[in-house]
Amino acid sequence: IPATATPAGPTPTSTPDAVVLARDGGIAVIEAAYNRLLDEYIEPLEPNTLLIQAWGGIATQAAAEGLAVPAQPRFSGDRAGDFAAFRAAYVPLAGSAADATALRYAGLRAMTASLHDCHTFFLSPVAADTINDTREGKGSVGIGVELIGTPPQVTEVIGGGPAARAGVLAGDRILSIDGKDASAIGPSSAMELINGNEGTSVRLRLRRAGADAPLELTIGRERVVPLNVESRVLGAGIGYVRIRNFIEQGVHGPLRDALTAFEAQGVTKWIIDIRGNPGGQFDADAISLFVKEGVTTRDRGRVVPVEETRASGNVLPVLRPLVLLANNRTGSVAEAFAAALQEYRIAYVIGATTNGCVGYTDIAPLGDGSSIAVTTHVNVGPVTNRPLNGVGVVPDQAVARSQADIANGIDPQLDAAIAHLR
Repeated sequence: IPATATPAGPTPTSTPDAVVLARDGGIAVIEAAYNRLLDEYIEPLEPNTLLIQAWGGIATQAAAEGLAVPAQPRFSGDRAGDFAAFRAAYVPLAGSAADATALRYAGLRAMTASLHDCHTFFLSPVAADTINDTREGKGSVGIGVELIGTPPQVTEVIGGGPAARAGVLAGDRILSIDGKDASAIGPSSAMELINGNEGTSVRLRLRRAGADAPLELTIGRERVVPLNVESRVLGAGIGYVRIRNFIEQGVHGPLRDALTAFEAQGVTKWIIDIRGNPGGQFDADAISLFVKEGVTTRDRGRVVPVEETRASGNVLPVLRPLVLLANNRTGSVAEAFAAALQEYRIAYVIGATTNGCVGYTDIAPLGDGSSIAVTTHVNVGPVTNRPLNGVGVVPDQAVARSQADIANGIDPQLDAAIAHLR
């Protein structure tokens, strides 16, 4: 789940208590999400369209549970009237379910997914806790792995974490999670199953290249807090910095410290790696380390058509030749960072076109532990004013890194960056 949130706004409705949730199937939770989308989404939305999608998700889930599904309510496009019709149909259906939570969440997922917007989505309580902890730099409660692909493949094992201690390796493919087939699920869904409560455990079935049989591991969940900004000297006068996330505390301080420390280590060229960085909290000061004056980001929104953030003038005293590594899992404000450094000709970008999910999300609690993320702004290029959302940042030099490369510990993108700087 991408960490692309701005601080959550006020809860749109009063928090429903357990009695209310049990009595009406949590209709207040659905209403809170419905109102949030209509009031804050970057483009105006039609009430009836949202409710048709929500009802479709609920009906599908109800049918899967063997419930009698009533006909879809008639909607006219009137905000209040349509929700009243939805309520009248939903509450009795939820009352016939053993647990209305699955119905409610199916409707919320369908409603947000219908917008086909990477910054607008529903978060279950576990997913909401994970994304908030990541944004705040607290790590997450899990086993310490990063995943890509379907079926999920481990791209990185956090050093010292539970997965590392259990022997999980980069390149391992996850076949099942707690007995559930993982062959057809993506990395976000897999992480939601792997993460959980501290002190509990998760069973993984893994396939490893060269192994005769799958591996079965039971791994305890812990809070894993990886170092967000890591740096090392690669040799040949090249310093390497990796930024995992743009956390709320900002990355400009650790980034400045890392680049400044390189000066005493004989480093004359830099590589900054934002591959797999999903974004997080925008940090204009990180861009201002490289841009002395001018616009660092330009955003378009529903309420404010164009909003600019300008450089603070807090530029580094020495700027070195810089390669920025990015890939298709570089998202949100990490893409805005890449666009600024590329458009100001500060960095040469190597890798793959970024995710094209470039904007700002407001994450709001819905009252039952779940949350909704709603797109409020999207970024455009700070110099060119070109669209980034749905397009991404195209590298100056395209270099692929395959899943086989990951499994074998090969990194052609990093090799290309080193070759470019030599």
